[in-house]
Amino acid sequence: MKQNRVWISFYMYVILIAIVGSSLDAAVYHIDSQADFDAYKEAEFRAGDTILFKRGAVFNGMFSPGGSGTDKASICLKTYGDGHKPIINALGKNTAGIFLKNVEFWEIDGIEITNTDGTDEDQGTLFGIYVLAQDTGETHHHIHITNCHIHDVNGKVAGKGRGGIHIHVEGEKPAKFHDVRIVGNRIERVGGVGIGNNSPHAKILFGTKAEGQRADYFWTKVYVAHNFIDHTGRNSIIARVSEDAVYEYNTLANSSRYSTGHSIFCFNTRGIKIQYNEVYGNVGEGGRDRGAFDADYNCTHTYIQYNYSHDNHWFCGIMKRPTRYVFIRYNISQNDREGIYFYGFEREQSADHVYIYNNTHYVSKDLDVEVFCENRTPLNSVFENNIFYFEGAGRWGQNAGGINTRFNNNLYFNISPHESDRNPVVGDPLFEASGKGGSRIDMRTRESLRGYRLASDSPCIDSGSVIPENGGLDIWGNRISDSKPDIGAHEWSGMGQHK
Repeated sequence: MKQNRVWISFYMYVILIAIVGSSLDAAVYHIDSQADFDAYKEAEFRAGDTILFKRGAVFNGMFSPGGSGTDKASICLKTYGDGHKPIINALGKNTAGIFLKNVEFWEIDGIEITNTDGTDEDQGTLFGIYVLAQDTGETHHHIHITNCHIHDVNGKVAGKGRGGIHIHVEGEKPAKFHDVRIVGNRIERVGGVGIGNNSPHAKILFGTKAEGQRADYFWTKVYVAHNFIDHTGRNSIIARVSEDAVYEYNTLANSSRYSTGHSIFCFNTRGIKIQYNEVYGNVGEGGRDRGAFDADYNCTHTYIQYNYSHDNHWFCGIMKRPTRYVFIRYNISQNDREGIYFYGFEREQSADHVYIYNNTHYVSKDLDVEVFCENRTPLNSVFENNIFYFEGAGRWGQNAGGINTRFNNNLYFNISPHESDRNPVVGDPLFEASGKGGSRIDMRTRESLRGYRLASDSPCIDSGSVIPENGGLDIWGNRISDSKPDIGAHEWSGMGQHK
């Protein structure tokens, strides 16, 4: 027993020495001037190091350090002092303002970055913040990017592989990321995509023996939230190669200024949740791909829920190349200008198990809107418990009958029921005050959307069909009835009170 106590004491002593040694090795670096920036911009940092950029200071060039933290001691790039965020101007001559390559356990917080030569010209593959894993064959952990302001990157250009904040995997050796957080950033006037990630090694393998298996190189614990993105050359966000990622509480405005593209879409994902986002202003020339959301192909179990779309060309796209189990539910679409749903790749017929239910669609009398725009054909879809409210006369679209598509128990106001709906509800849903959702609202409370709640005598109350595994909550967090759900995005409490 005594010998065991000695070994335990020795073991604890070794651990203590390791922890103390690690903390003693860590250092704090202050970046106050351009000379400091140049001295440390390619330095190799160690676990536990803190790099502090002075607030109010301006630096030119690219900060591209090396070194990795550990699960006990990340490397932190932060700010100190008073004044505006420290600014890194990459001048349109560098890959990014901050570039991390083949590292892990890094945290970046509170930096302002530009990367342009000041012209409208294409200046190359540029980013604000760029994280790259190239030919490592490893899992890269804990990349957190928070509270940064990225603006004026490149010229007036599009492109999917460049933009504001991007994390990519490249090379022949497969790699992936675990624990990615991109939270609370402001991204404005960037060429390319506001926030994006990509890897050639993580794919949904439909039609193969591996289809039902867990993908080895899917990224895990990806969280992108509370970001404001305005005026991008292409999409606001592209969400790729992840398992159970969550994209929520983002405000996405005026995307795809120099090309076309849905404001946010997923690709090669499993179990993604796109929720509590406000998206507006995706309008312009080019016609196609100008909706707020897009359930793209090569995905399975896609959840687009509890969002607010307004003043885009349309609310949501569904791609008809191979995709499985799409759930579009409890969203509010207000005054999307040309259509509500867009089915992409018209000649394809591979999308399956598309469920669209309990969404509220409102169109003012000033707009001429089709439910299925661009003469697209819905495929393998079920529409249930939705509200289609048109102040003026609504239209379905030339191919609205669809292929293997059925409607059930939807409410229709100023538009005839869909030809397949055997249980239509026709009449005014009696909203409290529709058409007043506003812009740049607080999606944490959704209080600005309260006009889409149902009055106590609404025909929608207790009129919905029961949908198993419906998520359990409406857009305001009210619990959905197990036996008599309502139609639309609001579940009336039955007590005259609303959350």
